[in-house]
Amino acid sequence: MGLLSSKKRSGCRTGCIIMKWLIALLLFIVTVAALLGVYATHVLNLPGGVGLQFGSTSGSLAILAFVASVTVWVKHMIRLGKPCEVCK
Repeated sequence: MGLLSSKKRSGCRTGCIIMKWLIALLLFIVTVAALLGVYATHVLNLPGGVGLQFGSTSGSLAILAFVASVTVWVKHMIRLGKPCEVCK
């Protein structure tokens, strides 16, 4: 048998699980930062109170960044419970 035989493993190793959760945490931080960017570009502090601004280029890009980061984070969270390609 030796080096060429492969064993079937039912789950991931500890290092793989730690990396998955670390990536999930980093993606969550990116999502929160994108949400703060959406807030910062759409909410204006005016002398009479708070105003909302829509239609700017920076606001549209902030929304796109937020949607992209949420999409990647959710897809990673769905795959978190499944074994990865290396650990199959």
